Amino acid sequence: MAKRITNGQREEVKRLYDKGLNPYKIARQTGISYSSVYGMTRIRQRVNPETGKPFSSLGELQDYSARQRVNPETGKPFSSKAEYEDYNTRQRVNPETGKPFSSKAEYEDYNARQRVNPETGKPFNSQTKYNDYNARQKVNPETGKSFSSLEDLRDYNARQRVNKNKELSDLVKSRLKKLGKNQSWLAEKLGVSRRIISFYCQGRSMPKKEKLDALLKILNLERAKPESLDNLVEE
Repeated sequence: MAKRITNGQREEVKRLYDKGLNPYKIARQTGISYSSVYGMTRIRQRVNPETGKPFSSLGELQDYSARQRVNPETGKPFSSKAEYEDYNTRQRVNPETGKPFSSKAEYEDYNARQRVNPETGKPFNSQTKYNDYNARQKVNPETGKSFSSLEDLRDYNARQRVNKNKELSDLVKSRLKKLGKNQSWLAEKLGVSRRIISFYCQGRSMPKKEKLDALLKILNLERAKPESLDNLVEE
């Protein structure tokens, strides 16, 4: 489940990094994942050659790095980090079949079945069962109780996305009205289609972090960015 990094935590990470602590020590001291700390510190010192701007996250750097590698199967660069990971997975041999894994999903399912379910004392029989168990170890902030199932967790996450989309929708519409601008103006400034801006204003979609940051900058809202719209990072 995605965990929100608060503004206070971001400031603490920056303070510790400025003191000379490396990302690993900061992660141990703050309880924030290493990848998140790395993304908030060192990653922002590296420039993305495609944009001329610092990488906004570790994920963006990893995706860029993957696309610099050539896929031996096609002779062309990998199109994404996901394609690169899928290729690497298929180079591994499945001990159960003696043949390479056919996909990343098959590899993850195999790994899940190597883990023991603490509730039964037996191995999980699938990736789904493993994910369901993990979901039930998480607490639902709405009820204060554990999620009852993986589906329950997914429903909660879906509601959070809807709320976040509506918050952005209200923010963009009110700001455009205050500036005396329209959606076509914002689309041109952001470099996207008028339809995409319409989706943002309708609460039908949420831009990725890089576009969100650019959007808020155009609307002069960087400092007024609601904490609930902060980038979510995977633990």
